[in-house]
Amino acid sequence: MNAIEANNLFKSYRSVQALKGVTFQVGKGEVFGLIGPDGAGKTTIFRILTTLILPDKGSARTDGLDIIKDYKEIRTRVGYMPGRFSLYPDLSVGENIDFFANIFGVTLEENYDLVAPIFRQIEPFRTRRAGKLSGGMKQKLALCCALIHKPSVLFLDEPTTGVDALSRVEFWEMLASLKETGISILVSTPYMDEAARCDRIALMCEGLILEICPPPARLEDYFIELMTRNG
Repeated sequence: MNAIEANNLFKSYRSVQALKGVTFQVGKGEVFGLIGPDGAGKTTIFRILTTLILPDKGSARTDGLDIIKDYKEIRTRVGYMPGRFSLYPDLSVGENIDFFANIFGVTLEENYDLVAPIFRQIEPFRTRRAGKLSGGMKQKLALCCALIHKPSVLFLDEPTTGVDALSRVEFWEMLASLKETGISILVSTPYMDEAARCDRIALMCEGLILEICPPPARLEDYFIELMTRNG
């Protein structure tokens, strides 16, 4: 069983067609990347697969469950980290973690083995307000909150945009560790060096998937050539 199955997804926002028949699958334990410029439809895919919006046409399954019929169960099984920092800036690091743990009816201690590598880095700032953290620490806190309930599938929408180079490297090292636990990861990124660390990638442009493949050598040149060939 695949972790994610998207079949012929269409979505429009008034006159803008965000998705034009998107189909792809993510295997269990796979790190799968969505690569493309702004407006390619990546965030729309995330929102559909995490049951935040409905497609106009097509179907999808997340962790084997239908996104429409089983939306409540899906929300207990996935972790979602949107592109913009979405935690509570006026709450402390510890208060944010406790808040999200309470939502899912768990405690930090229950799933500490999963979040420990991340939590140890943010624990010295436990009493600091989340809004006062650096960009890299905000992302680590957001990832910790997304993992607090031990999800089966993790969705990361451009998680390192605007973060310094060292923090980006550290973040992807954490993702490599998470993959070893069996978590399936769907990630979007504008950085070609990050895309190269995925098992497979979907190259997207204007609501279409141009190609799905393992990251090729000279990925940026390959993507530009692919976009040129497809007009």
